[in-house]
Amino acid sequence: MIRFFRCVNCGLEYPVNINHLRCECGAPFELVHDCVFLKSEVDKEVRSIWRYRKAIPVEKDGSIVTLGEGFTPILPLSYKGYNIWVKLEYVSPTGSFKDRGASVLFSFLREIGVKNIVEDSSGNAGVSVSAYGARAGIECEIFCPEYTSGGKLIQISLYGAKLVKVKGSREDTSKAAVKAAQTKYYASHNWHPFFIEGLKTLSFEIVEQLNWNVPDNIVLPLGFGGLYYSLYLGFKQLLRDGIVCKIPRLFGVQSEMCCPLYEAFVTNGGVNPEYVQRGETIAEGICGAKPVFWKQIIGAVRETGGSIVTVSDREIEESLKVLLRQGFLVEPTSAVVIKGMEKFVEIRAIKSSEKTLLILTGSGLKTLDRLEEIFYKRHGL
Repeated sequence: MIRFFRCVNCGLEYPVNINHLRCECGAPFELVHDCVFLKSEVDKEVRSIWRYRKAIPVEKDGSIVTLGEGFTPILPLSYKGYNIWVKLEYVSPTGSFKDRGASVLFSFLREIGVKNIVEDSSGNAGVSVSAYGARAGIECEIFCPEYTSGGKLIQISLYGAKLVKVKGSREDTSKAAVKAAQTKYYASHNWHPFFIEGLKTLSFEIVEQLNWNVPDNIVLPLGFGGLYYSLYLGFKQLLRDGIVCKIPRLFGVQSEMCCPLYEAFVTNGGVNPEYVQRGETIAEGICGAKPVFWKQIIGAVRETGGSIVTVSDREIEESLKVLLRQGFLVEPTSAVVIKGMEKFVEIRAIKSSEKTLLILTGSGLKTLDRLEEIFYKRHGL
């Protein structure tokens, strides 16, 4: 198997077992490998992402770390007569889509003999990394913002990881983790190419579940943009390998309190390196002021014919009601796709008749404290 890291900026190549995740020029890596997706090699006896084993660049079967992640349902959603469907990523083992990335990442880390890691997260990735670290027998130290939902912090601790709560912004948390990683392996879900490889399986799964077709559009929450970038890469691989004939249009939804990618998109510029989060938001999972792959994400938005919008906390609350009344208990971050979809229709970026898939990324069971605050204490429901 051919595998190596390549800088997305200058093209410099590195071996995959290096202990850092950025090029000497400061840019992130992409993973280059020779795995090919073939329909005939999908293992239909396996109901997880590992049914696509031949397309996942992990060399040793004995290194695979899994909790049965993936193969999440796709169901129709009734809203304003739109032709929309939802992908229930929140029913994953730890309650978010991050389990896909953690499974492949820890399979790789076990393969190269890593014994302990450092990670920073706004919550869901920290939970996922803690769980898969426990499964792999790899010690984890997780840095989270102090404002992270209590349910997520409890999960991290219960899995046996060392939890470090950091005062300040999401960026302050990243800085603290990078400092701690000077003596440990930095397994950042925002930077690590193998985490991205795991997230790419969502593209594979969507196409298989839709009888080897693609929806017209996909709408998803957009923070650091790892899932957006991974979906783009996954569909691009499927296009290259002759599985699909087009890439769906990809649409991202950001919080108006933290929207660097939206501003870069609408101004035709770059992400401001001095950008800071404007204020608190209930969509804690998409507070990424300095997205790692911003150039690639903006490029993917334009290449696929997608777009980016922002939503307010009030709009997120309204979206939560829509989903809850149809049986979908998601966290506030996931709910941004409802009002986001409505805005895309209003600006005529999406036609209401087109088949559109919304990604519900994280479980509301991990944010019950926030949901109680929103719907009982604030609105008296």
